[in-house]
Amino acid sequence: WEASLMYGSIISATDPVAVVALLKELGASKRLATMIEGESLMNDGTAMVVFLVLLDIVQGAPFKIEEVLLKFVRLSCGGVLLGFIGGFILSQILRKIHNNGTLEVNATVFVSYLIFFLAEGTTLHVSGILSIVTLGLYMTNSGKNQISRESEHAVHHVWGFVGFVAETVIFIVTGVILGTRFLGNN
Repeated sequence: WEASLMYGSIISATDPVAVVALLKELGASKRLATMIEGESLMNDGTAMVVFLVLLDIVQGAPFKIEEVLLKFVRLSCGGVLLGFIGGFILSQILRKIHNNGTLEVNATVFVSYLIFFLAEGTTLHVSGILSIVTLGLYMTNSGKNQISRESEHAVHHVWGFVGFVAETVIFIVTGVILGTRFLGNN
């Protein structure tokens, strides 16, 4: 059962690329596409948290319900809290460097990577995905007001490019892995 549940957590993560492309083709609003992409990111973060909790169980760690619940809460709530703190700090930084496009773009990139590193690469051990999603939600809700009008266009272009490159790399790596597995078995 544990392995089946872990497999379910892996396949439950959704991929909105085809849906968003179809929405753009049909002329649907950008806001709807953004909401679908955001919902997918929350699903991915939650699926990763469930996967990490179940991974310990599948690997034979002693099963204690208190420890499982504590790990789930630490990963999920800790990630959200770290993202919220990161969003607050980023909005304060942006307030100080208002009207400096280069610094504003660099600050958004730096804080995003810093938050993910703190979440996944330190002893905090919280969900990096949920931290970044929460950071993005915070910036969308209240932090984006700190980005100057002159810099807003540059910030959107940089993050649009980063998103495009990330999606492209993921598809290429997936294709290479699947291709070598199928070609290696024939």
